[in-house]
Amino acid sequence: MGRQFSLLIGIVLLACAGGQSTGTAAPAERQRVQNLVPFDIGNCFPTKLDLGKTANEYTLQAAFRGARPAIQECLADAKVQNPNVATKGKASLSIDGSTTSVTVAGEGLQPAASSCVEKAIRAQLEGVTVPAGTKPVTLDGPFEREPSTMVRMGINEASDVQGTIRLAVPQWCSCFEPVKTQAPPELGGSVMLTREDVTKYADRLKAPDGGTVTSKGVNATLQPSDPSGAPLASCLNQRVEALPLKSSSEQLTVPAQILLVNSNGSTAIPAGVGPTLQFAQLDAVRERRQAEAFAALARRQNVADAYDAQVQAYQAAANSKDAKKRKTAGAMVKDLKGGCAALVKADEEYTKALEGEAAVEQQALSLAQSLKAKDPSWGDAEKASSAALADTQKQIDASKQLRAANEKACPKEKF
Repeated sequence: MGRQFSLLIGIVLLACAGGQSTGTAAPAERQRVQNLVPFDIGNCFPTKLDLGKTANEYTLQAAFRGARPAIQECLADAKVQNPNVATKGKASLSIDGSTTSVTVAGEGLQPAASSCVEKAIRAQLEGVTVPAGTKPVTLDGPFEREPSTMVRMGINEASDVQGTIRLAVPQWCSCFEPVKTQAPPELGGSVMLTREDVTKYADRLKAPDGGTVTSKGVNATLQPSDPSGAPLASCLNQRVEALPLKSSSEQLTVPAQILLVNSNGSTAIPAGVGPTLQFAQLDAVRERRQAEAFAALARRQNVADAYDAQVQAYQAAANSKDAKKRKTAGAMVKDLKGGCAALVKADEEYTKALEGEAAVEQQALSLAQSLKAKDPSWGDAEKASSAALADTQKQIDASKQLRAANEKACPKEKF
């Protein structure tokens, strides 16, 4: 399970969507709305992977992957890095008998981003150690983020409104309670800003269409792609309207979206969600399940190490020239049977975790194939999904074979 790749594509397309619809005294030209950056609501409800208590070569892989949603959020704001080039960094992890070390480095990273990434990884490694005197366990985990997927202010007025909303979204976790275990709907609509001097005299003014002028400085009308998301949309509209958004125009209407995925959520996509966001949701869940598979492999390795130690102790006793030691070998068989049964169970848990990952990859492949039938540009996504599924299936087959071999080798009444 050494692979690391992302099936998440098309976010650049999302950043090119939309346009500014101007109101009274607004600039005549249309402004392209950017800063349409998805937020993983799994960050609102963080969960720690079960890594066991003793670190091995797979533990750090699991921890790093489990921290990826938080790491990506650490890099969402362009001001904590160089906004003009892709961020390419590395987290160096090491655990020895006395300390856990996490060092983050990358070109253009500001201290706030480095500290955030380190904190995300340490949260997954809490409580994990290695025995004193053993060789340190290490991992270099690369991460990167393209400028088009960062929130960048100062592009234009409309994009700044969208960017301000996106940077505030992580503070609105209470709104996401209804969908904390689900795939979220897509939310889109508009945000109308009315200048303060206009709202102050709203009751005396008439809109161009003859209607009344709103007295609200910010009016958000985001709608969910699926009716089940109505409570979520209502909550988010209230939060948006509480933001200190301002415009130099008398009125400015900005097409706005809040794009959400949930790495802790379901793969059942709500109605109305666009294909790119569907794929992003599946990719977020796939990465989480890949992290869970690495965690299961880490636990399995610890069980295997413990069982190997039991076998070595038995063999040493059985082959001893000391009659008393040879006699103790018989008493070890019961423990050997228990240790081997635990190993077989750990094999099964690892296989089950891989099958969970494969199920998401199969769904992503089916989605990519259906999209490719209408748009050939989805061919790359189809290839990536197919390769991921084939790789995971190989690991499932190998895990099943290993489980069968371990079960067959388990001691019965005699070793």
